[in-house]
Amino acid sequence: METELKLRLDAANTRALRRHPLLAHYQQRAPIERALENRYFDTPGLELQRQGLEVRLRRIGARHLQTLKLLQTTQAGLHRKYEWETTLAHGQLNIPALAALMPASLARWARLLHAYAAGHDLEPRVTTRYRRRTWLLQSVQGDVVEAALDIGEVLAGDQRLPLCELELELKSGQARVLFELAAALHGDLPLRLEPCGKAERGFALLRGKPVAPRHARPAAIEPGMTPQQALRAIAEECLAQVQANEGGVAEFAEAEYVHQARVGLRRLRSALSLFKAIAAPAAEVVDGLRWSAGELGRARDAEVLVHDTLPRVHAPDASLADWPALIEAAHLRAEDVRQRAARAVCDPRHTAWQLALMAWVWGLNEPRLEPSSAPATPSLPAFAARQLRRLEMRLVTSGERLPGTTAAQRHETRIAAKKLRYATELLGPLPAKRPRHAQDRLRALAALQQQLGLLNDAEVAEALLTGLASDSPALHQAVLYAQGWLASDAQWRARGLAKLWKRVREQL
Repeated sequence: METELKLRLDAANTRALRRHPLLAHYQQRAPIERALENRYFDTPGLELQRQGLEVRLRRIGARHLQTLKLLQTTQAGLHRKYEWETTLAHGQLNIPALAALMPASLARWARLLHAYAAGHDLEPRVTTRYRRRTWLLQSVQGDVVEAALDIGEVLAGDQRLPLCELELELKSGQARVLFELAAALHGDLPLRLEPCGKAERGFALLRGKPVAPRHARPAAIEPGMTPQQALRAIAEECLAQVQANEGGVAEFAEAEYVHQARVGLRRLRSALSLFKAIAAPAAEVVDGLRWSAGELGRARDAEVLVHDTLPRVHAPDASLADWPALIEAAHLRAEDVRQRAARAVCDPRHTAWQLALMAWVWGLNEPRLEPSSAPATPSLPAFAARQLRRLEMRLVTSGERLPGTTAAQRHETRIAAKKLRYATELLGPLPAKRPRHAQDRLRALAALQQQLGLLNDAEVAEALLTGLASDSPALHQAVLYAQGWLASDAQWRARGLAKLWKRVREQL
C-alpha cells in the first residue's frame, strides 16, 4: 500500500525548499529531476472517480507506465492507496493487464474495469503535467522517505489549475516520520496539508462546482483496538473533517463550511479530553488547537447571528426605521470575521499543530517495550464504558438543576451534554449491550443540546448586538428591540427544558 503526505507550498518558496539543509543532510543520493505527464481515464459520468478508482497512463520521457490505484483512506492529510503498475510498449491502455494484477478479493473492481473498457467508455478526462524533483531520505532510525517536489499544472477540459506541492511517500518505517519531516520543513517554509490528490482536483474542476461541506463521520474503531489506536483513528477522522472544509472556509462565503470545520475542531478537543487519562499531547498542540477553534468560533457566532438568530426575531413595525441598518451591520461584521477565519486556516499556526498532533498520535501506536511496572492499559470497551459513565455523572450533576438555572449554569449543562454526545458518537457503540440504546441516547442529547444551544445563541447575540450598538450608536433602538425579543423568547424556551431533561435522564 502506498502511504504519502501531500502538502501545498507557494511557488516563491520552492527555491528555499530545494536548498533546505534537512534534505541535504538526510538524502541518500543526489536528487533526480524529470518531466512527467499523466492522463487519468474515466467514464463520461466519472464513475471510477466516484468509487475511489484511478486509472493513470504516465509518460516519463519515452517510457509509458499504466497504474491502477484504489483509494483506501485519506485522513488528516495522509493518503493511503493500493497501487498496481505495469510497463507498456506504447501509450495505449491495457486494462486486462491491469486487472490481472488485482487480487481475488478485489474481483468486483476488476470486473468493473473490464465492463467499462469493453464499452469503450474510458477516455482521458484529466491531465497533469509537471516537473518532479525527488530526494531519497533516510532517518537516523532507518525510516526511508521519498520527497517529491512537483511544479506544473492540472488540466481538465478547458480549465487549468496551477500545481505546486510536496509529496512525502513512506518507503519503509513508521508513518510518524512523515509528519515529523513535514513539521521540520514547515518551521522554515509555510506548508499546508492537502486533502485531495492531483487527479481529484482535476475531477473537481470537471464537475464545475465546489465540494460540498463535509460532515462528521464515524471513526474506524473496533473493540479489539487499544485506546491509543482508537485515539489515532478518531483524531484522523476529526482532522479529515476540518481539512475537507478548509478550502470552503478560505474560498467561499457559505456558512456551512465554517460550521463543519468548527464541529471537527470541537469533536477533536472533546476526544483529546476523553483520552487524556491515557495520553496527552504537547502544549503546542493544545494551544494551537485552541487558537484555531477560537478563530472559527468567532466566525461561527457572527454567522449564527445573521443566518439563524436575527431571522427568528419578529420584524418590528415601520416605526423602527433602523432595523434594516442593523441587519446590514450584522452582515458586514459577519463577513469581516469570516475573512479572519479564512486567513486563520491558511495561517502557519493552523498547520503546525496538526502536524505535531499527527506525529504524536502515530508515535503512540508504535511498538515499544513497556517497563514491567507500567500499569496495564485497559481494553477499549472497558475504557469507553468508564469514560462515558464519568461524563454521564457530570451531566447529571449539572442537568438536575434544569430548568431553574442561570444562563451560566445552562451553559455548563450544554457543554456537559455536548461532550457526552460526542463521546457517545465516538465510543458509545463499544460498551453498549443494546446498540439501539446508544441511538436513543443520541437523539435525546441532540434535542436537549439544540434547545440549550438556542438559549446560548441568545446570550452570544446579546453581546454581539451590544458591540454593534457601541460601534454605531444610531443602531441603539434596533439593538434594544432585538435583545428584548430574544430575552422573551429565551424565557419561553427555558420552560421546556424540564421535559427535554427528563427524556435524557431516562437514557442515562
